[in-house]
Amino acid sequence: MTLRDLLACLTVPDLKELLGFLQSGASSPRKDDLVERIVAAMFGPELKAVWALLDETQQLAVREAAHHPLGEYSDRRFRAKYQRAPAFHIAAARSYGHAAGKKTALCLFILYSPAEGCYVVPSDLRPHLVAFVPPPAPPGIASSEALPEDPLLTVRLTEREALQEVLIMLRTVEQERVPVSDKTALPGAASLRLLSDRLAGGDHYPHEVKQYDWSQEIGAIKAFAWPMLLQAGGLAAVVSGRLQLSPGGVKALATPPAQVLRGLWQKWLKSTLFDEFSRVEAVKGQNAKGRVMTAVAPRRAAIEATLQACPIGQWIAVDDFSRFMQATDRVFAVTHDAWKLYLCDRQYGSLGHAGWGGWNILQERYIFAFLFEYAATLGLVDVAYVHPAQARSDFRDQWGTDDLSFLSRYDGLRAFRLTLLGAYILGREPAYQPPAIASSVALSFSPELQLDIVRGALAGEEALLLDNWAVPLQPGSWRLDRDRSLAAIEKGHAISELKGFLESAGGQPLPAPFASFIALCERNGTALKMLGNAVLIECRDAETTAQIAGRPETSALCLRAGPKTLVVRSNQLARFRERVRALGFGMAS
Repeated sequence: MTLRDLLACLTVPDLKELLGFLQSGASSPRKDDLVERIVAAMFGPELKAVWALLDETQQLAVREAAHHPLGEYSDRRFRAKYQRAPAFHIAAARSYGHAAGKKTALCLFILYSPAEGCYVVPSDLRPHLVAFVPPPAPPGIASSEALPEDPLLTVRLTEREALQEVLIMLRTVEQERVPVSDKTALPGAASLRLLSDRLAGGDHYPHEVKQYDWSQEIGAIKAFAWPMLLQAGGLAAVVSGRLQLSPGGVKALATPPAQVLRGLWQKWLKSTLFDEFSRVEAVKGQNAKGRVMTAVAPRRAAIEATLQACPIGQWIAVDDFSRFMQATDRVFAVTHDAWKLYLCDRQYGSLGHAGWGGWNILQERYIFAFLFEYAATLGLVDVAYVHPAQARSDFRDQWGTDDLSFLSRYDGLRAFRLTLLGAYILGREPAYQPPAIASSVALSFSPELQLDIVRGALAGEEALLLDNWAVPLQPGSWRLDRDRSLAAIEKGHAISELKGFLESAGGQPLPAPFASFIALCERNGTALKMLGNAVLIECRDAETTAQIAGRPETSALCLRAGPKTLVVRSNQLARFRERVRALGFGMAS
């Protein structure tokens, strides 16, 4: 719409207020005369004089709107980028009702367009402004090499953990030890405890005993994410209430872990298996009748697109990430109808009330869940976090939240850092090579496979590495242990990482006992492979055993394990029973 069109939508008092900013403020009682006077001034030499009346923030607003492809001004975008807002009105000394005060000169440049439903720079005014108003700087995202000092902050380096854990989780599923719900495919409490115990560094938060029945639980994060990711990625499927590896999952066991992680991420972005926001249990009404929640794929796509713009290896505060998303129009909706979502009480706590279901309550909580539970689990981002209780207070003004320690278990997330593995998974790097651990310690070696620190101190990642392969003897001293090393290899850890660390910390090739120990463990650690579960079947006599094991119909389905004993794989049991029955034999449970 043109300037003349938009001015015609205003009242005579509004036009007289705007006329006061022009050099000749003589007014006319006729609306058309007022409109023409303003139009003549804004398209003439007075334009730059009126521009000079704007303060810095107001000029920034005009620059943003004038250089926008559609000439739109967005208060959300502006606040996210500059963390302040321009003044469209001057607050009156005494204000009654909803009076906003007198208009400022900014209202000569940016006006509300009823036809477009937003604030715009008039289409015919834009060329005049663009001629002398410089374009704004593009939005940037704040980042830093290091995190601020905070004794309560926990830093989790996820890259190596993810490379190890994906194999650990696949092998755990291979053993059919992960019960899940047939209906929802969600893991239960027993499964979460099992998976938490198998995580390389444990879950993000240790298990806490509830003080009271109404106390909030943080619960599992990584342990919950893994079975969902494996299912969404097509590597595992629910069979009779337990996860089992699919053919793709079996193939993944022999695939480089980084490639498996990249495949899981790409499948998760498009999966409809699960809505991450459902883990924000304090927000009720998500399963109400009708279309309440939006599709998850556009939400994930918006976050992934913003991750593509983040620097690699730099810490970014999640609040800055959220503002950057808004400033660059990478926005999304979580719900179709915020009135159906509520905190504590359906009526009084509805998020449809003005200011209650804003970006910080809905979109930011979704972003936190997505980054903390899924991106971090797959090793895309390192995370820095505190305990969620009292970490954020932005929901405290809402009705009924006095008893809530936190709005979501992810409220403690403070910052993240895109990893080299994350850059590969996002497609920003063509290949991935796990970085070697750069050690600042010096170790000495003894023939009894003992390691001693002679200089420096182990970093947290180095201590975790040694714990996988060695037993502590005393502070600063360890001994490589065969049982512990074989257990680590069984869980999917690569002993080559230990070798690289020891060579780096020792400053020379490994002594013969250490090199021999590592070579033997590497050779014998995978000497046996679990192919699946089997059932022992006892026959009535050796003659029956020989007959069943020797017949062509059944010989391929069983093996003899004794004079009267047969072994049958669990997944072949139904076929074996069928074939045995065809031979004229029955098999009791």
